[in-house]
Amino acid sequence: MDRPPPMHRVAAAHLPGATGPLDGPALASVLELARSAAPTLTATDLADQAGYSPFHFSRLFTARLGIGPGQYLTALRIDAAKRLLLGDSEPVVDVATAVGFDSLSSFSRRFRETVGVPPGQLRRLADRVADREPAPFALPGADARAVRVHLDLPAAVEERGDALVWVGWYPQPAPIGLPAAGILVRGERRLSVPLCPAAPWLLGFAIPSRADVLYHLAPERPVVAAHPLPLHAPGDLTLHFSDRGGLGVPLLSALPSLCRA
Repeated sequence: MDRPPPMHRVAAAHLPGATGPLDGPALASVLELARSAAPTLTATDLADQAGYSPFHFSRLFTARLGIGPGQYLTALRIDAAKRLLLGDSEPVVDVATAVGFDSLSSFSRRFRETVGVPPGQLRRLADRVADREPAPFALPGADARAVRVHLDLPAAVEERGDALVWVGWYPQPAPIGLPAAGILVRGERRLSVPLCPAAPWLLGFAIPSRADVLYHLAPERPVVAAHPLPLHAPGDLTLHFSDRGGLGVPLLSALPSLCRA
């Protein structure tokens, strides 16, 4: 049940935000079903909901969200696990069962792969964030070349002008696993980000001032941005941040774990 599907290659013209057969009510129906019952569903269930064969649905879904339907369901399960871990003191094995994993070892492995820390460590990380919000820092890459990035943030996030913003490089167009490189800034709207050829997808996450621990580690409605194409050369670009509601992939990366300050 918890075995991941094969990774899919995303076509440049069909990235998150593109139009296609799964836009509008069809996509909303599939995502609503997934979010309401992820622990009990399979990719075939989502295909049936959309009225496509599993193979065709997988291609359409991946083109729309950047990851396959099976990986999306796993992401929802891990996201639910994060909330359970942060919300009470249930044993990790009970959390694993609650989100649909049959074995603790499989759950712990998948959790660490997608979040970046083991389940138990997430609680300790929450205590650290509660004591002190992460300070700006950089996780450097190996490439001397860089892209110049302008951050376009919603007014609600910029209310005090001191929002924290993470911009990082991922191996796929989804915030799953820890980024290969990136930078956390406060109050800056233009920055230079060294390229990362091994992880060419540039994603962003904005954290309003006075955000609580849950928003740092498991935001229900994250304010995010994603450049629509993989980046391999220097240039200038704008990252447009928005609250995508239930249409995005859950933000699984435990970004405060990267801060060593």
